[in-house]
Amino acid sequence: MKLELRNISCGYGKLTVLNGVSLTVDEGSVGLFGPNGAGKTTLIHAVLGMVPLQNGEIYFDGERIDTKKTHTIVRQGISVVPQERELFPAMTVLENLQVGAENIDRARAAMADTLELVYSYFPILKERQGQYAGTMSGGQQRMLAVGRALMAKPKLLILDEPSLGLQPSIVHELFDILNIMKKEISIFLTEQNLRESLRTVGKGYILENGHIVLEGDADGLANNPQVTRAYLGL
Repeated sequence: MKLELRNISCGYGKLTVLNGVSLTVDEGSVGLFGPNGAGKTTLIHAVLGMVPLQNGEIYFDGERIDTKKTHTIVRQGISVVPQERELFPAMTVLENLQVGAENIDRARAAMADTLELVYSYFPILKERQGQYAGTMSGGQQRMLAVGRALMAKPKLLILDEPSLGLQPSIVHELFDILNIMKKEISIFLTEQNLRESLRTVGKGYILENGHIVLEGDADGLANNPQVTRAYLGL
């Protein structure tokens, strides 16, 4: 599995949000870090074909995808957990999970096995499988959103600000689970919470004002004075 962004620029109307961004996501886990407004979510939208490129190209497993429709890109093996989670609140946990597999043939055929895998990562979802999603806590809903994305049997799981709005103990638990998951599936996450993220990712990129300003492995970023001063409060 390999996702490559090659010198992409994109935005909304006349507004350019990303300018000349290049990055690579391969096996394991990769993080994209930066403040609000840096362009992290726009980058995810570009990968999904929701924002047209002004320049550059995007490749997934060696095939160019920036000219394709979103549903085609998803079927090629990319699942996204958006900031807003976008669950079906009046449906049960189990029904939400099943929806994640419905529109992809390989996922639908393997639904029972994938469901057990999701339950192994998130036992609370098995305990609450008959509960309506809208009545769950914020942390449980985040876990359900991740589980639903996994039901599509993706090659790459993208998480947009997974810690957003969660209390610290739940954030820590979620990243512990992501640490386990990355052994089985490639993960690309965007985050402001570097402290937790650097426990999980193998390498990371710092995005500011639409530009990649720094990249390196997790240890290198954690020990970089610029990063510790700006993002870790040290």
